[in-house]
This record gives sequence, C-alpha cells and structure tokens, in this order.
Amino acid sequence: MRRLGIVVLLVLIFEYVVLPQLVGADNVLRSLVRLPLIVLVGAVCLEVGSWLSYSALTRVVLPGTSRPSYFTLVRIDLCDTAVNHVVPGGGTTSAAARFRLLTLAGTPPQDALSAATIQVLGANLVLGALFGLGLLSMLGKVNTSRDYAAAGIVVLVLFAAVVALLTILDRHLQGAVRTARAVARAVPGLHEDSAERFVRTVADETRMFRAHPRRLLAGISLATLRWILDAACLWVLLAAFGHVLGPGELLVAYSLAGLVAMVPLTPGGVGLVEGLLVPTLAGFGTPSGIAVLGVLSWRIIQFWLPIPVGALAYLSLRFGVLRHEHRRRREIVLTGARGAAAQQAGTQDQMSSPRSVASAPPSV
Repeated sequence: MRRLGIVVLLVLIFEYVVLPQLVGADNVLRSLVRLPLIVLVGAVCLEVGSWLSYSALTRVVLPGTSRPSYFTLVRIDLCDTAVNHVVPGGGTTSAAARFRLLTLAGTPPQDALSAATIQVLGANLVLGALFGLGLLSMLGKVNTSRDYAAAGIVVLVLFAAVVALLTILDRHLQGAVRTARAVARAVPGLHEDSAERFVRTVADETRMFRAHPRRLLAGISLATLRWILDAACLWVLLAAFGHVLGPGELLVAYSLAGLVAMVPLTPGGVGLVEGLLVPTLAGFGTPSGIAVLGVLSWRIIQFWLPIPVGALAYLSLRFGVLRHEHRRRREIVLTGARGAAAQQAGTQDQMSSPRSVASAPPSV
C-alpha cells in the first residue's frame, strides 16, 4: 500500500504540475478557476446530471417492489463511485460495497446481484455503441487509423458475445444452469445453489425487459444519457479553453477512454484515461495545451469530485436509512424471538399443568 501510494502521488504530480508546464500551460487548478463561473457551474451540473441518470438506471433495473428510494440509490451509487476512484482495481471492490449497501437498504441479495450485472453490462454496451456511432460519423471526414478499426471490431465481438449469452439464457436455460453449477463446483468458495439462483434471476430479469419494452427503452435511454452528459462536460471545458470538438471526435475519444478505464489497473483508470485521451484529442486537431487543460480539468470534476461527495453520502446513509433499517430488522428479530420464547413457555406450562398430567396416558 505504501509503494502504491507513492506511485499514485507521482502520477498526480506529473499530471497536474509537470505535464501542464511541459505543454506551455500554467497550473490546471489556476486555469480552471479563471474560467467564467457560468462555465464551471454548467460543467458541474452536467456531471451531476450524469450521476443522477445512472441512479435512475439503477432504479429501472432493480426488480420487484422492495427497491430503496431514489435518493437512497443516488447516495449508494455515489459511494460506489468514490470507492472505485480510491481503491486499486476498484471495480470489484466498489461492486461489493454497493451490493452490501443495497442489501442493507432492504434489497434482496439476488435482486441486487442480478440488477448490478444487467446494469454494468448494459451501460458498457451502450458506451461501445456510442464509440461505434462516433466512428461511423467520422468516416470520410478524418483519417481513422487501424487502432480505431481494431477497437471497433472488439466492440462488435462484445456485442455478439452478449447477444449469444442472452439467447442461451432464453432458449437453453437448463444447459446454462448446469454449466453454472459445474463452474461453481470447480471454483472454491462458490456454491452450486447460489450460482443456479443467480443464473435464473438474470434470465428472469432479461425476460422481464423483453416483456416490457418501455422499461427496456427507459434503461437504454438513461444509460445513454449518463454517458452523453459526462462527455458533454468534457466538451464544455475544451470549448471554454478555446477548441470546439466535433460530435464524432468527442464520442470516439470519450468512449475509447471510458472503455480503457474499465481495466482494473489503477483506481478509476487514473493515468490511463488521461494518457490515452490527451493524445487522442491532439490527433483530432486539438492543440496540446488545450487538450491537457481540458482533460485534466474534466478529471477534477469527473474523477476527484465524487470522492468527497461519496464520503458524505456514506455518512448520511450510515446515520440515516441504514441505521433505521438496522433497527427495524433488529426489532423484527427480537419480536420473533420473544414470540418463539412465549410459545415455548406456553407449551411447557401446558405440559406441566395437572390436567395435562392427568390426561397423559400411563407409561409402560
């Protein structure tokens, strides 16, 4: 952890102090503060809208009527984002923390797990679709290299794999269940029954979306809105520093950086996103200084701002809805225990009463 902290600190110093000076720009924070207030407020509002859209997507994919309130989901998702931006390989750890908070808020474990799987998979597919849309819009306008074509092929392969998986769950559910149980037997710590319940829950949820097209359309729209608002925040900051990026170029650069951020090497892709996004924007004609200032200013809002906000959201959950839910569950357990004790005591009194003794059959 000490070595990792030193590496992260060096990355931050290079990004926010050394790199801006290399391209002829002054400190990023100083440049960001010099922007008009309406630009900063607009960028922050776009990013907050992206957060709210993702929480609305969480509410759509959660099945049943036992889902928490929307405000609770917003705070849980902010905690998830904060953990993802702090812990190395934070996607797995933040998913576990989010699962824990959802279950503490009253969501059944299987519903929380299947909803998280559908949400992450669907949102990433939408991001891949935006990348493909950006590539199509750029055909004939700029010279797209082989790397972008290879990335487009990877996205198509992922789409095909997801379609195949959903088809298997729909038409060959029993085979998928047998495969899941076999995998659970081979992996230590996994239980066959839990793996089967998970597969069946995911199949039921995909069947539910197919049976309710409006819900599916709402999920796709919210996932798209989440990415579009985040990309718009980047576009606003680049435009504020003096370069207006085309929509196709923005979608390609942003989506490619978002896909790279999913690689669990650094917290939230710190260093990876900036290292890819800056040269990509420069390749699309953005001046190097503006690309650095725009990307690093966007990362201050998109990456660093959710960390303190997520910490405050966690405190509000701990001293709010989670505390009340814990008390309610404890009262239910205590009430059930008292009822069982009273029933057991009544049975013992009945067995020890003279009437019951007198009516008991003689022992042989």
